[in-house]
Amino acid sequence: MTQERETKTAVEQPFSHRQYWERRLSAKWGLHGVGHISYGKPYNEWLYRVRRRVFLRHITSLPIAFEQSTVLDIGSGTGFWVSQWKSLGVRSVVGSDLTQVAVRNLQRENPRTEILELDITDSKMVQGLGRRFDLISAFDVLFHITDDRLFEVAIRNIASLLRPGGYFLFSDCLLRERPRRAAHEVDRTLEEFERTLRLSDLEVMFRAPIFVLMNTPVDLPSDLPQTLWRFVMLPVRFLPSLGHIYGMLLFPLEIALTALIREGPSAEMVACRRIASPRKSFADPSSVEPRNTQ
Repeated sequence: MTQERETKTAVEQPFSHRQYWERRLSAKWGLHGVGHISYGKPYNEWLYRVRRRVFLRHITSLPIAFEQSTVLDIGSGTGFWVSQWKSLGVRSVVGSDLTQVAVRNLQRENPRTEILELDITDSKMVQGLGRRFDLISAFDVLFHITDDRLFEVAIRNIASLLRPGGYFLFSDCLLRERPRRAAHEVDRTLEEFERTLRLSDLEVMFRAPIFVLMNTPVDLPSDLPQTLWRFVMLPVRFLPSLGHIYGMLLFPLEIALTALIREGPSAEMVACRRIASPRKSFADPSSVEPRNTQ
């Protein structure tokens, strides 16, 4: 009886995202650790090549003076997006992450860049920064906030850190029908995203597909394409070195397709602009505190 009770208590313990990512990044520090962990480092390197091409294709379409812009990158992980912002010549970029292992490694690898340990769902921690940014990015981050209330808090906190007219860029799957939930991630609907962004005075400027062929097609009416995709990718799961061949063959098709279609079956890049709101005072941090949902 005692053993059964102890087992039940262990099962009921809440999932800890911080502990999950501390363990994951400690074990696999690299793009395969922050990316599609099932398919190894070679394939993930190609996935990030696609992300970079799509990002550069669309970021340059916005009226941004990069040399005058300050950037906050949320969930920096191994620092891929910190490097991309630097390559654009921004005035300054601040990296941040939830985990100590990422912050420690990023500080060592980027000694001249400010790296913060930051939980974007912690309003007191966000207010403690005491500054605003021209650009904020959170790529492949928001779907890891599985609590819906904390998701709303995170969006409000992000908006509070943006200057009026500033841009928030993120990636997510933005499903057309029902959300998909797992222990460490949630794919939310486009409708839920649009509602939450609008309540925080974030206006969507554009959405663009990041992947068409190279990532799990979760946003389709049938589950059959997902099953077929996972079947085709089985060799890479068992022999990760094959990921280089898969990536090399699929990369040119992916770049062409993401330029041709407006909405894909997988992750999308979204750009939002912070609009001035008569309901809020930008000088007052308390004006962007989450509403009481109890």
